[in-house]
Amino acid sequence: MESSEYCYVYYLVQDYLKYVLQEPQLGPAPSRVAHVLRHAASFLQKENEESLKPCLDTFDITSVDAARRIFTQVMDKEFADGNTNWGRILTIFMFGGILSKKLQEHRVQLTGENKKQISYFITEYIINTKAEWIEANGGWSVLLTRRRSAFRT
Repeated sequence: MESSEYCYVYYLVQDYLKYVLQEPQLGPAPSRVAHVLRHAASFLQKENEESLKPCLDTFDITSVDAARRIFTQVMDKEFADGNTNWGRILTIFMFGGILSKKLQEHRVQLTGENKKQISYFITEYIINTKAEWIEANGGWSVLLTRRRSAFRT
């Protein structure tokens, strides 16, 4: 059985990916935390996507499995120094969004099942590597009190 924390993170990841992929049935953010994530992570994504383009263009992102491998490798390097902060937590969402968009660019059909798989591997990463840090640093609701400048990576 999945924990309530797992379900909550999965819900946040799914909402963010729907927002980034500009799904037509997307309504208002389902929670205040989801709203902050939509705006803070997408701000970082827009700010960094162009500078990451040369690197991203070298990746062969033609399947969800390839996206998973790339995601894990990049996140492991991002956190290799052992430092975690809220900006880096947002980076997890941001990079998942970038990879999802790259899959679309490579004409990978993002079916409901594919989006579930992407949401799953992002959630797994957060739960397995960052859940303790998030809890020790005030939980997800801390995002509601942060200013955009506090999210620098």
